[in-house]
Amino acid sequence: MNFKYRARASDGTISEGSIESDTQKTALDMLRNRGMIVISLNAQGGGRSASTPQAPAKKPGAKGGSVSLKSLLALDIGSLLTGGKVPNKVLMVFFRQLATMENAGLSLATSIDVIAGGEKNIALKKSLLAIKGRLDRGMPLSQAMSQEKAFSPLIVSLIEAGEEGGLLGSSLDQAAVLLEKQEALRSKIKSAMFYPAFIMLFAVAILIFFFLFLVPKFEETFASLNIELPQITLVMFGVGKWFASNWHFVALGVVLIIAGLYAVSTNKHTKVVVDRVKLKIPVMKDLVMKASMARSSRTLSALTAAGVPIVRALQMAEGTAGNSAVQDGYAALRQGVIRGISLGDSARQAGIFPVLVSQMMRIGEETGHLDNMLERVATWYDQELDEQVKATISLLEPMLIVFVGGIIAIIATSIFAPVTSAIVQLS
Repeated sequence: MNFKYRARASDGTISEGSIESDTQKTALDMLRNRGMIVISLNAQGGGRSASTPQAPAKKPGAKGGSVSLKSLLALDIGSLLTGGKVPNKVLMVFFRQLATMENAGLSLATSIDVIAGGEKNIALKKSLLAIKGRLDRGMPLSQAMSQEKAFSPLIVSLIEAGEEGGLLGSSLDQAAVLLEKQEALRSKIKSAMFYPAFIMLFAVAILIFFFLFLVPKFEETFASLNIELPQITLVMFGVGKWFASNWHFVALGVVLIIAGLYAVSTNKHTKVVVDRVKLKIPVMKDLVMKASMARSSRTLSALTAAGVPIVRALQMAEGTAGNSAVQDGYAALRQGVIRGISLGDSARQAGIFPVLVSQMMRIGEETGHLDNMLERVATWYDQELDEQVKATISLLEPMLIVFVGGIIAIIATSIFAPVTSAIVQLS
C-alpha cells in the first residue's frame, strides 16, 4: 500500500513524498527511523488522513449535528477518560483483561462477550454489549468504541493506532497503563485538597454548633448571674443572635457563592480567565502546572509511541491539559509543527511550557526517541507533584492549626472571662 506523507527532518526542513508499506504503523516506523517527525500520513486512494482525528459517530436519535472533537477535548480529564459514567479503575481492569485475551489469540467479539458476562458496572456492561453487536457486524473495535461515552477520543485513538499497526494487544495495554497513571495523578491532587478542606469544614461546623446551640444557653446563664460582661463576650452574643436570626440567609449566600464559582470555572468564556489566575496564585500555580505537564506529557508519549502522527497526538494532548492556558500553548505548539517549526522551538515560543519540557522535546526530536523523552518528563513531574503535595500539606498544617486554635481561643476567652469576673465579685 502506498502512503503519502508530510514530515519534518531533524534539520527542520519539510519534505513530502510517498512510501510503500503494508500498514500505516509500519510506514510511520520507517519514517521515524529516518529521523523524521511525521506531520500527516495518508493512504493513497482516499484513505483518511492520520493527522485528522476521527469524530465519534453520531448516535441514532441524537439531536443536532455530530459532536465535534473540539467540544469533546474541552472536557476535564475525569470526564475525558471515563465519559462521566465508568470509573477509571473499572476501565483499567477491562483493558487489562481484553489485552490478555487478545494476546492469547481469542477473537475480540468473544473476549468482549466473556468480559461483559462478568462485568458488574452496569454502564460498562451496556457499552460492551453494544460494542459486541457492532463487532459481529464487522465494525473495527476503535469505531465501535467511539460510539460509546465510556471511551474517550484519547483511548479510541490509541486503539485505532494499534489496529492500523497490527499491535492491538500492545495498544490495549497502553490504554490500561495510561488510565492507571491518570488515576494516580488525580488521587495526588485530591489528597492535596482533602486535608485543608476537611479542617475548614470542621471549624465551620464547630462555629455553627456553638452559635446556634451553646451561645443562647451561656447568655441565659450570665443574665441570671447579673454580672457585667466584657466587650468580647457582648460581641460574641451579638454575633450569635444575628446568626440565629439570619442563618438561612447565610446558608443561601454560601450556596450562591459555590454555584457562582462553579459557573465561572466551567463557563467557556470565564474559564480562560480563571485558569490563568490559577497559574499566578502562589502554591496553586505549581500544583496546577505540574499536574498539567504530567498529564499531557504522558498522553503525548503514549500516542507517539503507538504511532499516532505528531499533529494528531498534540491535539489529543491539548484536551488532557486541564488548563485553558496550557491548552492554548499546545494549540500554538501544534500550529508551529504544521508550519515546520521544531517541537522544542515551538514549545519555547509558546511561553507557557517550562524549559525542561521544551528541552526534552528538542532532545527527543534529535535522537528519534520523542516518546521516551516525554515519558521521562511525565515521570519527573509526577515525582515533583508528589513532593509538592507533601510540601503543601506541611505548609498548611501549622497555618490551619493556628486558625482553628485562634477560633477556640476567642471562644474560650469570651466564655471564661465572665466566669472569672463572677468569681472575683463573689469573693
